[in-house]
Amino acid sequence: MKEHFLFNPFSGVLHEDIPEVILPTINVDTIISKIENSTSIAIEFIGKQGRGKTSHLRYLQHLLHEHPMYLLNSETSVDEVMKDTSEIVFVDSIHHLSFSNRIQLFKQKKAVIYTTHWSRKIDCILANTTHYQIRFKGIDAEQLQNILNKRLNLASNSSASVTLFTKQDVIALIKKFGDNYRGIINHLYTKYQ
Repeated sequence: MKEHFLFNPFSGVLHEDIPEVILPTINVDTIISKIENSTSIAIEFIGKQGRGKTSHLRYLQHLLHEHPMYLLNSETSVDEVMKDTSEIVFVDSIHHLSFSNRIQLFKQKKAVIYTTHWSRKIDCILANTTHYQIRFKGIDAEQLQNILNKRLNLASNSSASVTLFTKQDVIALIKKFGDNYRGIINHLYTKYQ
């Protein structure tokens, strides 16, 4: 199977390849309109782990590439985000910031687009910032089939034919993993290793 691919189709996706493998479930025009028509807004991508929040955040930031993205972890300092001169920032895993730092960030920036497992609506109210929430849950078999096949085609050695995922393959994956996209991708990464 390895000879059919230039790299593992289910490994991490390069920033420039995001539009090639994602089928966005967000309305980009609505988000851009909300940013343009607000003096201060927090756009929340909320859902359980592995539901596509970060992929969509990366996709949106790819489209609005002039604005920075911060991938936070427990060792990240809020100073770097606060010192950035951009009025719009993308923040993955905002829960790594303290409550007071999130409020400070919402007050300081025109727009903060972020991922979270729990709503930060209270933070927004205290920061006097408009809160707009986009939920990530559920899974569509046809959409998953398209995403998986796009990944296969992206990694394909063009001289070899690639066996694509069928509807039955995708239904079996959903039955096993539910709506956990990341669980499915991790499983397939191991299978295609």
